[in-house]
Amino acid sequence: MAKEKFELVFLAGGLLLDVLANRLRRDPATPREAVGAAMFTLDQTFEERRGHLVDPRGVSDQIDVIKAELCSDKPHKLVLEAYLDELSGRAGADAELSEAVARLREAVRRWQS
Repeated sequence: MAKEKFELVFLAGGLLLDVLANRLRRDPATPREAVGAAMFTLDQTFEERRGHLVDPRGVSDQIDVIKAELCSDKPHKLVLEAYLDELSGRAGADAELSEAVARLREAVRRWQS
């Protein structure tokens, strides 16, 4: 009896996490939220594509540098552009990662304009 209750609670918890993670998402309401959403998508895409990249460590380091600049008190537009250019180069021919970088670049431009 206790085992069945545990399984039921475990399954219910899993469903709740699924709802919170996937089904309750909303579109970004502000340009800053759009940057956060694009950065999140870039992180996810990188994790999915890591094995297909020539230099995954370099890409990871570049993403960390971009995050640090975005979280600074006053992110510099030209510095972010340079970091994004470098990341585009490191992404190479990986279409999915390049697309995620382009979405982040566009979100940053809208946010800083």
